[in-house]
Amino acid sequence: MYAVILAGGKGKRFWPASKLKNPKQFLDITGDGSMLSITFRRLAVLVPPENIFLITIEDQLDLVKKELPDIPPKNIFAEPAGRNTAPALAIAALLVKERSGDEPFLVCPSDHLIKKSDIFYVTVEKARKVAEHNDFLVTFGIEPGYPATGYGYIEVGDKLNIEEGNNFYRVARFHEKPDRNLAVEYIKKGGYYWNSGIFMWRPSVYLEAWSRHLSSGNDSLLSIENSIGKEGMQRVIREEYPRLPSISVDYGILEKADNVVVIPAEFGWNDVGSWDALFDILSSDSSGNIKIGKSESIDSKGCLFFNTGGFTAAIGVEDIIVISDGTSVLVCKREESERVREIVKLVEDNGLKKLL
Repeated sequence: MYAVILAGGKGKRFWPASKLKNPKQFLDITGDGSMLSITFRRLAVLVPPENIFLITIEDQLDLVKKELPDIPPKNIFAEPAGRNTAPALAIAALLVKERSGDEPFLVCPSDHLIKKSDIFYVTVEKARKVAEHNDFLVTFGIEPGYPATGYGYIEVGDKLNIEEGNNFYRVARFHEKPDRNLAVEYIKKGGYYWNSGIFMWRPSVYLEAWSRHLSSGNDSLLSIENSIGKEGMQRVIREEYPRLPSISVDYGILEKADNVVVIPAEFGWNDVGSWDALFDILSSDSSGNIKIGKSESIDSKGCLFFNTGGFTAAIGVEDIIVISDGTSVLVCKREESERVREIVKLVEDNGLKKLL
């Protein structure tokens, strides 16, 4: 088996701690190392480092090499232009195909946390067996613990009669992030799972789906495939990669394909998609506060204080988030941190990109 880490995100929702020169996946949020290094260590239990590929962007290439010295440089692909996840995974499929033929590969984002690694490994092995012997695009659906509005949902269809794991279902459809009323309806109805963004498939299966559903990129992808391992490969990639359609794997392929299946999973997954997510991940003090970095508080409850520089003091506040990197400070109510993207856009629009 092979594994692919997607590590090219900019982490805008974790501003101001996450910056273009040091985005979210390189932050140490849990005290166990960067999220990228945690992901790599988790996967290294399943596959040797030489079987782990990583897709990033050119601006982050040096950071990746410094953070993960055990990954062979030839296993790192730096996009010359950001084109979203569908093209990134097409390149991953070509790299695995060139190395192994048609062995299944696991796809994991670099900035997700998984609490129950033992269950994760068992679930991955079930998915590997199914992907190895069937032409399926396998997705991992997370058993919903509450009516979340920050995740997309997978609605399951018929149960599959597969010997290697009888809890696989055909995907009926994907659903966008719902409002709270709709999320509550999903939970009550059952048969809906959070879309984890973790996948398993063989290169041939993914490339066939690409050819069918994103055919406008076929010529450029073929040119890239024919250049792999040859002189002039980098020139071809620089010319052809920006011509690939810029679209996510969800929109571009999974929502259109008829061979997508899901395995329900309960391995303590969290996509750490916003500052609010830390309340589900980290331990709080007796007042419900989470403190990372230097801070003190008086008569304050249910707050997050996160410092990468400086000192934070708080008096008489409740349910707020305060993030400081020594030069910029973010203050927001809990359950509003998904809107940090709006602040980042304002900063950009006001000509203050140096703060990003």
